[in-house]
Amino acid sequence: MSEKKKSDFGPRLLTAVVAIPLLLGIILAGPHWAFFALVAVAGAISAWEYCGITVGAELPATRPLSGLLAAGVMVTAYFAPAHLNTALYAALAIAFLFVLFFHREQPKATNHLGAIITAVMYGGLMFVPLALMRHDTGDGAGPLWVIMALAIVWGSDTGAYFAGRAFGKHKLSPTVSPNKTIEGAIGSAISAVGFALLFDQIYRATSPDAWVGLELWEAALIALPANFLGQTGDLCESLIKRAHEVKDSGTIIYGHGGMLDRIDALIFASPWFYVFVTHFGTPPGA
Repeated sequence: MSEKKKSDFGPRLLTAVVAIPLLLGIILAGPHWAFFALVAVAGAISAWEYCGITVGAELPATRPLSGLLAAGVMVTAYFAPAHLNTALYAALAIAFLFVLFFHREQPKATNHLGAIITAVMYGGLMFVPLALMRHDTGDGAGPLWVIMALAIVWGSDTGAYFAGRAFGKHKLSPTVSPNKTIEGAIGSAISAVGFALLFDQIYRATSPDAWVGLELWEAALIALPANFLGQTGDLCESLIKRAHEVKDSGTIIYGHGGMLDRIDALIFASPWFYVFVTHFGTPPGA
């Protein structure tokens, strides 16, 4: 008789109960640099995990190196954006030098180099806009935008799950993520707009001085591209793991697997959130 697989609902719930209040406290009550520190740590861990999945078994030092380089790029983008190009050049040079002097198998040198560079861009450069959004929109609206972004991305996951369970018949990408369906993806997109509208109404009622309010078209404009990018990010991480026959990106988050498993969609969506907020999210009184 085969042993029954243990449910991960309990560990997931416990993690959420601990992590969500802590995250909200940092976003709402902490200084902007505290939220950046949280984003930077998550980004560095994601870079570490990416190299761990792809080349970590062949060249373990790629993991801490990619994490440090990703953190360095994020710190520069946040605190000294005028020097971001210099930081990127330096990261690229360090990656080349590391592979040149520490590679073990010459035919795999380009794989190792590509993994380090991708990890820095993926975990570092693509994720830092989430922290910049909190910083560049001020202490009034900034935390509200961040919470809305998290709600759109993670709330749409819930919409995808229930829509897929109820209506899912047509596979979205069977070779990459067999459980995802087109119906689930549509439910995810609808949920994303719904969460944008829901939080807009909450902010109108609770923070009228800080929140400008969204029209329906603005809610769709922030939510739908973010949802498309988020679903793309989810599929891309699934492709990476499947290519290397890995179930989870890591074990750092109890019940959830690795950091990338939790923020893959958010990484891809973060640049769009920043673009929307800085171009369309007019602050009150502006």
